[in-house]
Amino acid sequence: MSANAKASSCLQSGELDGWEVALGYSGEVTPTGATRLVVTAPVDRLPAVHAALVAVLGEPLSFLYRQKIDRRDPKPQGHPGRDFVALELTRARVADALAAFGGLLYRDARCEAWIRGGMNDQVVLDVDGTIYCYPDDPAFRDVLEGLGVPESPDLVTLEGRDYVRHWFRAEADADEDGLIAALRLAEVAVQRG
Repeated sequence: MSANAKASSCLQSGELDGWEVALGYSGEVTPTGATRLVVTAPVDRLPAVHAALVAVLGEPLSFLYRQKIDRRDPKPQGHPGRDFVALELTRARVADALAAFGGLLYRDARCEAWIRGGMNDQVVLDVDGTIYCYPDDPAFRDVLEGLGVPESPDLVTLEGRDYVRHWFRAEADADEDGLIAALRLAEVAVQRG
């Protein structure tokens, strides 16, 4: 159900419009010339798809937790948010954190998770619940195929919808604290570019 996701398509009034995120992926080239896969999954499949893609990354892993919205201390629109980083992590430690704090990562729109592998490969989970895999690599495609995720050249993400409602849940506050502690994430200056 959309209301359990990080974000839901809605009407201008804010009422959910019934559109659901489809299971699929497509390849694209970014404006900078990088290749990537764009992956969408309904909320019930999102944790498994995300974890399987992260499992492809070579160790050691780096984890960037980007808090876009501080639900407990909201800031005006346009505030840069906060970045928390940990380096030299094992895949097992990251996998444990993804499983333990899924309520935050997969059902709350306050954050993004950027996980980089030892070969500069990367899996990004954005505020809408869309996954981006850099680069467009056969290893990522093999994982998606193995999970039954179809290639969808006409993939529509929440970013392509006219109106999107984001969900910020009080129960995810404890998960946010827990994730930061479990991975020993250190706050760093926000890097935007």
